[in-house]
Amino acid sequence: MKQAKRNGGKLVALALGLAALIASGTALAHSRADAIAKAAQAFLDTLDPQQRAAAVMPMNTDERATWSNLPIIMVRPAGVLVKDMTDEQRRAAHALMRATMSSQGYGKFAGIMLLEDQLHRMESQRLQSDEERRKDPMAKAFVATRDFGNYAIAIFGTPGNADWGWKIAGHHAAANFTISDGRVAFTPTFLGSSPMEIQDGRYAGLMALAHEGRRGIELMQSLTDEQRKMATVAAEAAGNVFEGPGRRNSLENYEGLSASDLSKEQRHLLKRLVAEYLHNADHDAAQAQMAAIDEAGWDKLWFSWRGPVDAAGMFYYRVHGPRILIEYNRQDANHDHMIVRDPENDYGEDWLGRHYEEHHPSMAEAMENARRRAASESAADKN
Repeated sequence: MKQAKRNGGKLVALALGLAALIASGTALAHSRADAIAKAAQAFLDTLDPQQRAAAVMPMNTDERATWSNLPIIMVRPAGVLVKDMTDEQRRAAHALMRATMSSQGYGKFAGIMLLEDQLHRMESQRLQSDEERRKDPMAKAFVATRDFGNYAIAIFGTPGNADWGWKIAGHHAAANFTISDGRVAFTPTFLGSSPMEIQDGRYAGLMALAHEGRRGIELMQSLTDEQRKMATVAAEAAGNVFEGPGRRNSLENYEGLSASDLSKEQRHLLKRLVAEYLHNADHDAAQAQMAAIDEAGWDKLWFSWRGPVDAAGMFYYRVHGPRILIEYNRQDANHDHMIVRDPENDYGEDWLGRHYEEHHPSMAEAMENARRRAASESAADKN
């Protein structure tokens, strides 16, 4: 009888402890959501009426799901551009980024934005050395768009409401954040780096995405010959990520090697790879996403590879399961793309009970937009 009472007491204590832990986690989540809302409102408070009208949109607009990784001359992002902000407004914009992202994620985003200035330097040098290209309005216009300021911030709904969100988008950096009842979703997030590693000058060796490619290679190298055969679905690398802008839910089937066939050590490498992508968001949001993967089951994840296992070459890998889709593509030896999605909750859809239609112009349409803008800017220069 005494033993039964002791066991019953332990169960009660365990239940109370678990309840306290859940309550503590909920309080922390709401605290983080409040901090993001305050940072968003502080940013809005710096804007003039015209900027505010451009930045603020309804929460239910499909503009939330309209984004691109292409240069601004091809697809103009919605919201207020960083280059059109005052110093006070830029500081507030960066404070909003830091409030929503981890230090790791903020460092990656800021690094990718800074790479645009490096691209401007590199492409300007190439343009000057090519007499024919100097005569091409398109070439000049593309170089001009390589600019740290060509990233736009948009706010959806009212910060502090039960449901609201915000987006940052531009070349090689786009993320959509949803805040719902204290929870924070951060998918889809797209990042890319070009150059992947700066090769010369005072910043030689600098990388914005330092570990994404390496994490995949480490997992692939840990596999046995038989496992590697199962994981490798194509001898050639993919041309790009499959579920990029406007191509959501285009991957109907899992492929490659099931996580259920991994050893304990290999599973550790898989979790480390996934964490590299999730922890670009604030750590509370990242842990919540990791918990969603835990609940769905790690054995339901699949890992696939295309191309050679070569850090210096082109390759592609994917981690895919019910609550996570990660794609990494080495475009060439010094240019990469990555995307992370939640198949069930992109744009916070599962929380909001609303489906958003992704829209993205075709490459032909984007190129036509670029030609028109280049012609317009060339004509303006002549006048």
